[in-house]
Amino acid sequence: MAKYKVLKTFRDIHTKEVYKKDSVIDITVKRADEVAKNLDGSFLDRIDKKE
Repeated sequence: MAKYKVLKTFRDIHTKEVYKKDSVIDITVKRADEVAKNLDGSFLDRIDKKE
């Protein structure tokens, strides 16, 4: 799982959940790639962990 910042509000077609702009969500990289492919790619921004 990875953390992503939502850049634009959208509805997940699998879960029907609405993700609002500026929220931080935990999804798999594979699912994030699907979102980027199905939408225009500018809806999510990965937040890298700094340790």
